[in-house]
Amino acid sequence: MNINVNLSKAGLYLGPFLFVTILLAPLPKGMEPIAWKTTAVTMLMATWWITEAIPIAATSLLPIVLFPLLGISSIGEATKPYSNPLILLFLGGFIIAIAMQTWNLHKRIALRIILLVGNKPSSIITGFIIASAFLSMWVSNTATALMMLPIALSIIYLVDKKEEMAKSLKNFEIILVLSIAYACNIGGIATLIGTPPNALFAAFIFENYGIEISFAKWMVIGFPLMLILLPLMYFILTRFVFPLKLKELPGGKVLIEEQLREIGKITVQELRVAIVFGITACLWIFRPLFASFLPGLSDAGIAIAAGICLFILPSGIKPGQKLLNWSDLKSLPWGVLILFGGGLSLAMAINTSGLALYIGEAMKTFNNIHILFLILIVVLIIIFLTEITSNTAITATFLPILASMAIGIGQNPMLFALPATIAASCAFMMPVATPPNAIIYSSGKVSIPQMAKAGLWLNISITLILSFTYYFLFANFLGIELDLISH
Repeated sequence: MNINVNLSKAGLYLGPFLFVTILLAPLPKGMEPIAWKTTAVTMLMATWWITEAIPIAATSLLPIVLFPLLGISSIGEATKPYSNPLILLFLGGFIIAIAMQTWNLHKRIALRIILLVGNKPSSIITGFIIASAFLSMWVSNTATALMMLPIALSIIYLVDKKEEMAKSLKNFEIILVLSIAYACNIGGIATLIGTPPNALFAAFIFENYGIEISFAKWMVIGFPLMLILLPLMYFILTRFVFPLKLKELPGGKVLIEEQLREIGKITVQELRVAIVFGITACLWIFRPLFASFLPGLSDAGIAIAAGICLFILPSGIKPGQKLLNWSDLKSLPWGVLILFGGGLSLAMAINTSGLALYIGEAMKTFNNIHILFLILIVVLIIIFLTEITSNTAITATFLPILASMAIGIGQNPMLFALPATIAASCAFMMPVATPPNAIIYSSGKVSIPQMAKAGLWLNISITLILSFTYYFLFANFLGIELDLISH
């Protein structure tokens, strides 16, 4: 805790110091004055984002003040990215998730999945992994972890702890809580609204390069990756780091059934939210099929329409009550939406000021290094940076830099930006890396050395799998020609 406080305090002063120093320093050869001013703002925002010197969302408002004052852009140009359609997509996704949480639909889904896979220790862990990952595709990772942890703890506390099973049960407990956090992180990769970096990437690529990454197109990449990484995570945890030798878990199935009985039969409210959620997910996935006769249909429009429906549909409890009221949105993470806007506004300035071109020219020195090696290095750096700071802040900071690097060596701007975005969700070593990690650590069932041990193996394994899978499979799908990047 003291380390974080000291880091924030240092960042509070370091950011302005770098900002002023850069503004007063001589202009580098070949760089435009406006690009140098953009560099100063970038260093200030990056420092405050990474150290969380002030709230991340507050840092994200700096372009609105500094860009017009420094002549980098007009106030209209600086604020336009804050209304990007992908931000509205995420807003709609948040509203649907809040409705699911308000009526406890997410808990019912989770319990049903766990019960469905069986009552053996390995099956229960598998059930928690599937439930956590599935919910994290649609509901925030934080909310999913907060809901899944008490269910796991109830199983841990109430099983019959026989002395001869002590060591096996300990490994089971560690695996169970870690699998929740890790599955939440991995599940968020699968959809565009699963975690903020995904939507931030899509918005950045569209805003700056006119490349559309639809909900369906992202799923073609994210969903298979999730299907690869979840079994990998299960294998590393249960067979390698904490061997699971427990063959039977006394009382496990009974506890899940008791939890289901407690929440009772499915309610009218849950059913209506489930219908809205199901229709919305189908429209997101199959929207390309409707493009010919509904050209105005967009992922953001679908999300907002679903959100509006939840404010219209009656709850069925009492006259006038709807499935959602505006007061229910007090838990909506508005700060994440502002962070999107600030990141996109900064990216816009980096591109229009000539700073991106300058970075790209500097990157030409890497022309003779194999692309696969560069992807590996980028993924590794982002994964380990995310262990100590916000994955969304890291993504916002590095996207314009990585896109410029790719262009500088004559490649598609997505070449490094996409694997880096996915890598930002793959931090497993430290409690501070992601909210699910912190939530699981707070249970007291896993220590930092235990989390770091499992996380290190996952980080290394996922670095290799993500880099090779992206290079050999997904690059071609995204229109990045393999014969061009294989030099």
